[in-house]
Amino acid sequence: MFTNLRNRFIVIGVLVVAAIIALIPRTITVREKDPTTGVMRDVQRTRVPLSLGLDLQGGMHLALELDQSKQVSADPKKDLDLALTILRKRVDEFGVQEPLVQKAGDNRIIVELAGIKDPERAKAIVQQSAFLEFRITDKTGALEKSLPAMDRALYALGVRGAGAGGAGKKSAVQQLLGDSGKSAAADTTATDGVLSGLISNGQSGMPGEYLVAEAAYPRVDSLINLPAVKRVLPRGLVLAWASAPTSVGVQAYRYLYTLQDKPIITGDRLVNAQAQLDPLTNGPMVTFDLDRAGGRKFGEETQKHIQDFMAIMLDGRVEGRPPVIESRIDRNGRITLGGKTMQEAQDLALTLKAGALPIPLKIVEEGQVSASLGSDSVRGGIVAGVVGTALVVLIMLGYYALSGAVAVGALALYVLLALGGLAGFNATLTLPGLAGLILSIGIAVDANVLIFERMREEIAHGKSVRLAVDEGFQHAMPAIIDSNLATVLTALFLFQFGTGPVKGFAVTLIVGIMASMITAVFVTRTFYLLWLKHSTNASTLSLGRIRLFRDANYDFIGLRRYAYGLTAAIILPGLLVLAIRGLNYSIEFTGGTQLRVQTKSADVGRLRAGLDAEGVHGAEIQQFGSAGVYVIRARVEQGAKDADNTQITAREVRRALDKVLGAGQYTVLRTEAVGPKVGGELRQRAFLAVFLSFFAVMAYLAYRFEWRFGLAAIVATAHDIIATIAFIGVMKLEVSLVVVAGVLTMVGYSLNDTIIIFDRVRENLKKNQRVGFADILNRSINETLPRSILTHGTTLSTLLALAIFGHEVIRPFALVMFFGVFTGTFSSIYIAAPVLMWIEQKWPVPVARGARNAKTPASPRTRPQPI
Repeated sequence: MFTNLRNRFIVIGVLVVAAIIALIPRTITVREKDPTTGVMRDVQRTRVPLSLGLDLQGGMHLALELDQSKQVSADPKKDLDLALTILRKRVDEFGVQEPLVQKAGDNRIIVELAGIKDPERAKAIVQQSAFLEFRITDKTGALEKSLPAMDRALYALGVRGAGAGGAGKKSAVQQLLGDSGKSAAADTTATDGVLSGLISNGQSGMPGEYLVAEAAYPRVDSLINLPAVKRVLPRGLVLAWASAPTSVGVQAYRYLYTLQDKPIITGDRLVNAQAQLDPLTNGPMVTFDLDRAGGRKFGEETQKHIQDFMAIMLDGRVEGRPPVIESRIDRNGRITLGGKTMQEAQDLALTLKAGALPIPLKIVEEGQVSASLGSDSVRGGIVAGVVGTALVVLIMLGYYALSGAVAVGALALYVLLALGGLAGFNATLTLPGLAGLILSIGIAVDANVLIFERMREEIAHGKSVRLAVDEGFQHAMPAIIDSNLATVLTALFLFQFGTGPVKGFAVTLIVGIMASMITAVFVTRTFYLLWLKHSTNASTLSLGRIRLFRDANYDFIGLRRYAYGLTAAIILPGLLVLAIRGLNYSIEFTGGTQLRVQTKSADVGRLRAGLDAEGVHGAEIQQFGSAGVYVIRARVEQGAKDADNTQITAREVRRALDKVLGAGQYTVLRTEAVGPKVGGELRQRAFLAVFLSFFAVMAYLAYRFEWRFGLAAIVATAHDIIATIAFIGVMKLEVSLVVVAGVLTMVGYSLNDTIIIFDRVRENLKKNQRVGFADILNRSINETLPRSILTHGTTLSTLLALAIFGHEVIRPFALVMFFGVFTGTFSSIYIAAPVLMWIEQKWPVPVARGARNAKTPASPRTRPQPI
């Protein structure tokens, strides 16, 4: 199919059209509940294909505190910390990328969400307690028996029924049951009894279930919660309302349930919840899974109550009508949600998965904040991106001539397909995510460079133009596939085990690699096939006249001991510095001090530059709400007590503001300590993701090459991580989320470079197994040297643009990546290759690998034998 040019262009056209459609904003209709009236309505919303994160566009700001009026906390600090953890899980499940959830002061949590289209829904999810319980309904008629005593208690308090006169005309039980099936709730004037005139079983036939007119619901709720009335209810029972009213005929009623006060199980045993459609009613429901201990207990309790009714309660309200227990229920169950939407079912599922809040939260402040990077940083990043892209285009055109133009065309399609793919995944673009995109751009260019260099080799060997094109793609494909799949494996582990920014990085990296594979291989090949069709008599390819390191013949393996000394001279002092003073984590990881400042004349860029000039480095500045109000998050001191840190930082920020704005030209509205944005969880999960990805890559390379190759690649990558961390420590760079993105990007680059060399080693081993293994390594490195220099040159040009034109927020990323490119190239040549040779000598393999001839490295004076 793909040998036909027409079919290839159809495929390319379909992909381009799909990407363009995914990037076009469109209006969609969603059905949601009106927050004021509670009535379901259709709302028109504009779907933005690619939303930006808090760091690039700002978003919704909420400040929450524990609601002590609803539930008094015995340990407010512990409950606030638990609520912080639960909110982070909820926000992640809500689908907001790169949210901010951090502790402020001793009693407040700040939540900032980017790209929110439905603020009321977001607030409901943040505030919902989500406490799940399963209780058995009462089948003894205890409420019916207690109604006369309840009425007497109310009469003693001076509460009278709706009727006039003295004694009631009917007994409480008669009023409860009604006349001939008529609900007593509709006949509130028939008696002087209060509750007995308002509550009816409605002839439902379900034990423990009663009806109350919706109009009377507020009054009945207040009466049954009076202490004197609650004391009359038999011990071991509680009353609970349905979560929503029910229509019976033309009138609305609310169900009231009498339940056992001890739940058979609660939601703390729940491990998963998922919204689905009920196949019988086509209505929304939530299926749930319990852990092993919870499933065992649930099974034992439901076994005891077969044919009883079980109420499913959420935050003290009964969801749906209680189902009858027909058989034992173990680890799996479902919650039916009659009258609710699928979106409400999805919201319930995500809050259940995240867990219940220990104490209800109330919103004490609401507003909008600007981008945490600031418009100046965003503009600097855009300028750097444009300049870096222009440099890449110039390098490709200058080095590969017409073939470079083909690569540039494919790169343009790559950008379109990558953005379209991200839009298809509803991804949110943030700075760490854009780092993944930068890496995939480098891989896309790298694939074209590999193909072009292979074509040059085939032309040099006297092959015809058509054969050079075919074999160029054929010989480059294994290296392209291996390097891309190894990087995708790493990204999948980062996505599975990472959180927040690590997941964002992984998504953009995977999508970018998929797009680069399509454009660098399929699209570029199509352009060449089109050119060959119209140039049947072509005698040569336009691959440019410049060729760096042509016929290079350096003895890299012979210099390995000098390289070991160099890397030790770099890494050991860095590790010593780290051991003495450790890493300098940014406010995102450590927390700091937050000040809200009001001034008449200032902007984010001016404030950031002034604070940086006065020694308050790495401050986050956002406009808050109205013009002239700014939130400043900063950290100055380390090692002191939290209270001292807050005072020191506040004093330094005020001193800097005095110089920037002038004393008396601003007002500090609020000062408080803030906790870390991501805390230790991100560090632990990111480390786990990288650690597990090492084993995945090693297994893949063992399958594609041999286990020795995988181990050598992992050693080289670990070397790069250690060296980069040491570099960060020596340079006193703040370890921010941007720097984390830089380290992850560097890992991908290093791994990609090593696999390219190893792929050539594998190919050369197949060509001649009698040549010494050291000679094969030298030849492979020399043959891939032009590709390494050009690929890293284009990457370094982009990073140079970021370092020059990018702002202070972006510059650390550029510095880390700049060092990472150098150390990645160094380790691929002087760590990975020598380690592979050492492993082959230590654990020799059959002659098929050619390792047994590698007893000693080639002498620097000896020219490696031709292969």
